[in-house]
Amino acid sequence: MYERVLIIDDSQEIREYLIENILKPKGFEILTASNGLAGLEMAISKEPDLMIVDQQMPQLTGLEVLERLRERGLDIPAILATAHGSEETAVAAFRLGIRDYVIKPFDTNEISDSVDRALRESRLQRERDQLVQQLMESNSQLQRRAQELNVLYGVGKSVASSLDLEEVLHRVVEAAVYVVGAEEGSLMLLDPEQGELYHRASKNLDSKAQSMRKRVTDSLAGKVLQTKRAIAIGTDSQWKRTHTALLVKSLIYVPLVLQNKPIGVLGVTNRLKETSFDSNDTRALSALGGYATIAINNANIYSEIEQEKRTLSAIVEQTNDAVLVLDLQDRLIIINAAARAAFQLPADQTVIGQAITELIDDKNVLDFILMAEENGSLIEEVLTGSDGNRYLTTLRYIHGGIRSILMQREQ
Repeated sequence: MYERVLIIDDSQEIREYLIENILKPKGFEILTASNGLAGLEMAISKEPDLMIVDQQMPQLTGLEVLERLRERGLDIPAILATAHGSEETAVAAFRLGIRDYVIKPFDTNEISDSVDRALRESRLQRERDQLVQQLMESNSQLQRRAQELNVLYGVGKSVASSLDLEEVLHRVVEAAVYVVGAEEGSLMLLDPEQGELYHRASKNLDSKAQSMRKRVTDSLAGKVLQTKRAIAIGTDSQWKRTHTALLVKSLIYVPLVLQNKPIGVLGVTNRLKETSFDSNDTRALSALGGYATIAINNANIYSEIEQEKRTLSAIVEQTNDAVLVLDLQDRLIIINAAARAAFQLPADQTVIGQAITELIDDKNVLDFILMAEENGSLIEEVLTGSDGNRYLTTLRYIHGGIRSILMQREQ
């Protein structure tokens, strides 16, 4: 940005001299006025970075211009040009805050140095103000980033500790809206059979928007899914209709990618706010999208494990051999009807989750079941059940410390 210098002098010759010999070579933007009143009005309206003011002028003298500016609270750096024998005038001008004074006729080097000295303080002031502003902006950004990180940390803990997919996904969307200061948020998953995205979780979306499905081949969200790259659109002077079929002023969509396969899109939108999203917002949203992907993956794994567990339980329940499985804390996680009969335990599932020491009193049985692990080998022993029958009992240590007990009744 060019510095602006105002020359107030009734002599056209002096004005041209200052312009051609002093100010133009230094690259200043130059304003001129030929009398004190015109100079005062221009100083008020343009607020230049420096004034070179002649003392003896029609309508207002240089001192009168300075006094009027001071009355208005305008502190514009000024150099006063005086004639020989006007030192008293210069002293009065210093009381009004001038930076320097020069004696006519001008010496080129002297007035050039005077201009540099007069602007030095204001330049340093501007630099200081800019540094302070930058520091305040940096501090504000750091505070915002700290808040974002706290939210992301909280969502990360929630994802790591919860298998409730519904709860985690809604929390991800709520965090997305909060972190980037958006009006609305949504998490859409892919329906591969229909080739459409549907809303799985949302924040502040009306029922109509929640029920909308977006074609992957003909929507902005679908483009994000296909390219696996985030898209951010800023504000515009007029509302524009995007491929989402919603009137929005700004939005961010980030892909959800599971094992290199796109499965959905996390998005935030502003329909009324003029504020645009920035690159930090996109990064924060991408991190939240990563948490959502982890939650979906965890839920899928948990669902598969539960299905396998139900299948295994159904198979185990049908065998005539007694089967028990204990977790790391020696609690029952699987027991079939034959095992409940062998130890005369209730026929329902109330024993699941209880410690084996609370269910069986026989010391010989407990000593065998709870013996120290022996490098994963099979251990066999004949035990007597609570029903009085003898069982060939096989203890197997499964990886991770889980114990599986198979009891075959002797004939």
